[in-house]
Amino acid sequence: MRNSMKRAMLMALVATLAMSTTAEGQKSTRRRSTSAQTRKAPNARTQGFMLGVHTIAAKGITLLSEEFAPGYGTNLGVGAGLTLGYGFNRRISSYVSFDVAKQTSNMAVEGTYGLSHLELGVRANFPDVALGWRNTVPYLSGSIGRRALGARVLDVDSEEEGEIAFHGNMVGLGIGLEHFFSPKMSFDAGLQLGLGTFDQFTVDNESMDFGGTGVTTVRMRVGLTWRP
Repeated sequence: MRNSMKRAMLMALVATLAMSTTAEGQKSTRRRSTSAQTRKAPNARTQGFMLGVHTIAAKGITLLSEEFAPGYGTNLGVGAGLTLGYGFNRRISSYVSFDVAKQTSNMAVEGTYGLSHLELGVRANFPDVALGWRNTVPYLSGSIGRRALGARVLDVDSEEEGEIAFHGNMVGLGIGLEHFFSPKMSFDAGLQLGLGTFDQFTVDNESMDFGGTGVTTVRMRVGLTWRP
């Protein structure tokens, strides 16, 4: 009788330990699953459609040409822009963007210029590199596009007014980061470089070859991005 009671007590103890181990394992699994979802949640937000608005600060540029001495130049200016994009997965997104900055002249031609950029590009996100901040995703971008610098100006020597514009193709490179402060909204900041030439010159709707040297445009961008 005593042996039967001992065996029953031993079996009950083994069953209790097994149930305790199973429950603890399930809790651990749930904790790991929740932790993984917490880590992945910010990263998943880089997918799908996106709409961004931003302000920019654009460094002044100088356009030099042997045929149009002494050239044209502008000062630092500010402006605004718009970005539309789509994230194919956590890491790769495509986008189209347009921005324009208002700049003043620093040479013999007086006027206020508009420096614009139209770009089609690809962004590489790095969701696993948080840079020490939770919900932060750094990225690199590359693009192709077109730049323009235009104004209605006054020649201080001849006192003649006219509309002038410079155009050219470009290759863009950028670096930035997104910080998500809600499931749908993020703060976006970055630095953009535009490499190329302004090879077309237009005066009062008459175009000609400008023959200018290579020009790098530099823009700092700060804004907000929304994903539905």
